Amino acid sequence: MKEIYEAKNYSYELNPDMLKLLREEFDVDKVTSKFTEAIKGKSAGEIEAEGKAIFEEYGRNWIRQSQKLGEEYPDRTYEVLLEAIDKTGGYLRFALAPQRFLEIAYLSTQEISILPIIENNVNRLVYRMVDCDTYKNLKEKCGEEVANLLPCRHACLTACETLHRDLGIDALVQMEAQIPKDGYCQFAARRA
Repeated sequence: MKEIYEAKNYSYELNPDMLKLLREEFDVDKVTSKFTEAIKGKSAGEIEAEGKAIFEEYGRNWIRQSQKLGEEYPDRTYEVLLEAIDKTGGYLRFALAPQRFLEIAYLSTQEISILPIIENNVNRLVYRMVDCDTYKNLKEKCGEEVANLLPCRHACLTACETLHRDLGIDALVQMEAQIPKDGYCQFAARRA
């Protein structure tokens, strides 16, 4: 008997409406403006404390909304990813699921077409930000000295930590490179 296959219209692209919603809610210009206003007349220690508070809150909310909308706006890539995780009894959950939501988060707020993934395996997920709009905004609004303190690192680190925790994945997150020193920021999550 001859089988008949139906052509399915799959989309492998992230939903543009989802990206637009995230871009509007988590516009880096808004968070850097909030930080700029908060540090006026403050000492270096106070600037670090303000940066930690503002960017940690931003990172936590940004990644949670990215995950929520990523699940509400699935595409074929996400469906295949879930099938792979399911077929391995959840073994591939780290680092496939975190990569998916990190890509959504960064692609919605940065002027990049891909999030450079340096390593993705069962033990480590490593990604890099070379041309960061958040850092550029900080440099323009606060000057190079304040930007080089990288208060924005708290958003990236908190987002990655929160995501792994919310997904029930025990991981150690660290920053392996910094734009002022290395020309890019690099973050790594290692299975704990």
